[in-house]
Amino acid sequence: MANIILKLALLVIIHFSVSTFPVKSTTILTDQLALLALKDNIIHNPGNVLTTNWSASFPVCNWFGVSCGSKHRRVTALNLSGLELEGTLPPHLGNLSFLSLLSLRDNRFHGRLPVQLSNLQRLEYMHFGNNSFSGEMPSWLGSLTELRRLLLYYNNFEGSIPTSLGYLPKLEELSLYENQLSGSIPSSVFNISSLQIIDLGGNMLTGSIPSVPLDLISLKFINFNVNNLSGHIPMDMFDRLPNLEELYLSVNMLSGRIPDSFIQVQKVTTFILIT
Repeated sequence: MANIILKLALLVIIHFSVSTFPVKSTTILTDQLALLALKDNIIHNPGNVLTTNWSASFPVCNWFGVSCGSKHRRVTALNLSGLELEGTLPPHLGNLSFLSLLSLRDNRFHGRLPVQLSNLQRLEYMHFGNNSFSGEMPSWLGSLTELRRLLLYYNNFEGSIPTSLGYLPKLEELSLYENQLSGSIPSSVFNISSLQIIDLGGNMLTGSIPSVPLDLISLKFINFNVNNLSGHIPMDMFDRLPNLEELYLSVNMLSGRIPDSFIQVQKVTTFILIT
């Protein structure tokens, strides 16, 4: 009898535990609320595109700049490029859980990137180039493991480049030029075998060019122009970059001679090393 009473008590506890902590589910309404929060954070909208179009009176998937997937009918892409929008990003954008493309390039967004963007685990394309975002470049960017393009050029990011970016296994393009980044180039970025373009020009980076630990057959473009890099070009660097086409190292403090292995890179069309 005591065992029966104990089992009934456990069932009651489990029942109330499930009722008290429901499983969080998201819907197209979640996406709508996230986008309306973004609209509320925009203080300058010269074309009034969002004012007239982003409304609960219209289906979210028909809003300007918004695309939805055919299967789940959730927001998969948000492209508001070149609209001269001014404002900040609300944390609610992290609720767009089906988002694979987020492009806000050529606007006037400012402030820090909200940490809630780290929830966008399906994100493949992040383009925030030519805005006024500031603060340290967040290390949580390294948790967006589906990212293929990370474009944050022409902003006001400062501090060091997060080592965690080397944890992005599918990254093809990393463009961070014209910011206020300092510190050394993390060697981890040369661990990304899928990398095709790395552009870190126009910052305040110091230290030496890191060695390339593995063959990066996809890497075609490197720009480290206009920094404070010093030391020698790694002697085995060109052994690891068989398909390199463009290399920019000017306006630094590099010294030493060009490695003999440079002759073996037959696809280089541009090599600029003017100090």
